[in-house]
Amino acid sequence: MKYRTERELQRDKLLKDGDYTSIRDMLSRLRGLYPDKNILAELDEKKQIRYYTASDIYHEVMNLGDGMIDAGLQGKHIAIVSENCYRYVIADIAISSGVGVVTPVDVNAPVALLATLLAKCDAEAVLCGAEQLESVREAAKDCPLLKTFITIDRKVEGYPFYEELVKSGKRKADDSIYRNMELDLDAPAKILFTSGTTGANKGVVLTNRNLAANMINCMDVIEGDDKDNRSMSVLPMHHATEINTHIMARIGCGRLTYINGNMRQMMANIKIFQPTVITIVPMIANAFYKNIWAGARKAGKAEKLEKGIKLCKFFKRFGIDISHKLFPDVYAPFGGKLKIIVCGGSMLNPVTIKGMNDLGIRIENGYGITECGPLVSMNADTLEEHLSVGRPCPGMQVKIANPDADGIGDLCVKGPSVFREYYKDPEATAAVFDEEGFFNTGDSARIDTQGRVFLMGRKKNTIVLDNGKNICPEEVENIIETYLDYAEDIVVYPATFTSGNATREILCAGLYISDEARRADRYAIEKDLRKVNGLLPDYKRIEYVELPSAAYEKTSTRKIRRTTLPTECSGEGINLM
Repeated sequence: MKYRTERELQRDKLLKDGDYTSIRDMLSRLRGLYPDKNILAELDEKKQIRYYTASDIYHEVMNLGDGMIDAGLQGKHIAIVSENCYRYVIADIAISSGVGVVTPVDVNAPVALLATLLAKCDAEAVLCGAEQLESVREAAKDCPLLKTFITIDRKVEGYPFYEELVKSGKRKADDSIYRNMELDLDAPAKILFTSGTTGANKGVVLTNRNLAANMINCMDVIEGDDKDNRSMSVLPMHHATEINTHIMARIGCGRLTYINGNMRQMMANIKIFQPTVITIVPMIANAFYKNIWAGARKAGKAEKLEKGIKLCKFFKRFGIDISHKLFPDVYAPFGGKLKIIVCGGSMLNPVTIKGMNDLGIRIENGYGITECGPLVSMNADTLEEHLSVGRPCPGMQVKIANPDADGIGDLCVKGPSVFREYYKDPEATAAVFDEEGFFNTGDSARIDTQGRVFLMGRKKNTIVLDNGKNICPEEVENIIETYLDYAEDIVVYPATFTSGNATREILCAGLYISDEARRADRYAIEKDLRKVNGLLPDYKRIEYVELPSAAYEKTSTRKIRRTTLPTECSGEGINLM
């Protein structure tokens, strides 16, 4: 490792009394050591940056905690349905650190799914944005336990309001229940729902011990930098990667994080916040890289950019990085300061990794899964080993179960951040843990002699052909993306193809291309796909291409929902057979 980790930097500071035992413990240490340090920030109604110090965060958590207990919510299951904001973070911490059990829920979930999730987690109260109140009320008709609705952003007549709870808790400060309680570190603190990409959402139960261990896992592998370390929170906060691994870990390191309200505002707000670090999913990273080159070509500067990259590579041989000075037009859309992109959530295209590194933006590729807190491993040096998701965090054990002749099998994980159970689903819980206590992630992987983990794809996504061959669709999708960078959505899946009286299952690729002219140029698309097929073994070649007129349905973290893909070829696509 070429840099000092946050654990190394904080060993004599925030971690001088040992590892964090809980998020509450972390807040107390942060407030004691850096009370006036800016830790979180967001835009106010006038688009001005409002900062919150360690002391601000600590006191608001304590006040909200006492206020919620005073409102009769102690021990309750409480959901959050809101856009990303500072108050979301405070509510998440306050509830999970002593009030009850918190469940962040996708703010964009349709009413039917919202009702299902609120019922599954036994929500008895909800904190929601005023705009979400009507949908939440509608969903609550199918949730008999749900009785309390609290608005988080503004007062709605007839409903409790976040600010009222904070004020109530502040009045209780001298006779506080919340401030003086002793946490049961192994009791349920948070229920996070799995993404539902390949099936029904399951409720993952995490304890305060799990949450603290995940923060330490992050500090073991992320780079520590006291000079200029500003991050921007983009992904929805109901996602484990964002709320647990990004935001909580950065608070635990005493680092400043800007909160972006929602993903639609990302590119406008990144110019205001000017972060040096951003955590995103591969689909967004790929879009960043495509847009950089599309902009260069449109401005007639592609050749100049290529020459600049060669010059940067020359200077890097001597340890000199001139990329930010040489490519101001490239960095401007990202605020001008961006240095590191942290990626996770699915397999990352090696072309994007190398291309962004060439431009001076390092990509760090991580692997995590909700059930593990979520962080399992991190690869900070993707340029040298772009296919790996790195070595497991020091606190985690990994093994490969049921390996084949190539050492590829089920990736299994054990460690203090691994969840305790699926909520009210003992059968599903028993099915994923082995006799040694290892959790089967459902991902196919191999581990090399140096301990590096190489993901081969989601096991549930694996396509098994009639001849017994297995295909990882993510692998083929990455290759297609390299040659068809104009496609916005790329997905590979099995589908039945009928010709005359014969029907058989084939490998199909779905490409959503928004540009009308490009979509109409079927010959060019076919030509590009035949190039891709020439690089693939026979059994992995695409036989049919669908060109939908609308983008594919996605999760809130921009993963295509494979459960909604067609099972039959439409007959209106491109036949490559």
